[in-house]
Amino acid sequence: MEIDLASLPDKKYFSMGEASNLLGVKDHILRYWEKAFKNYFTVKRISNRRMFQKSDLVTFLKIKELSERGLNLKAIKKVLEEGDFSLELDVEIIESLKEVLKILKT
Repeated sequence: MEIDLASLPDKKYFSMGEASNLLGVKDHILRYWEKAFKNYFTVKRISNRRMFQKSDLVTFLKIKELSERGLNLKAIKKVLEEGDFSLELDVEIIESLKEVLKILKT
């Protein structure tokens, strides 16, 4: 799922519900990712409500994409630490290894 950041409402902050709807992920998943990857988010609390910036939505998208590709939390943290350059390479290696494993099992 791709989100065109230019099409997002011109707002500084997005509530949990708005972020959940935009990303197509349930609220509890966003809270879990926020806790697991707390160093990557600039969450602001307004009236005891989580508010996310556009940069947070991009980070959520990266995490969502990586988790859909089968990476666990530790691997996702490594990819986020190394930056976008290694993202495709790591995913390609993992996919190649999965194919080799399938071949070996047959």
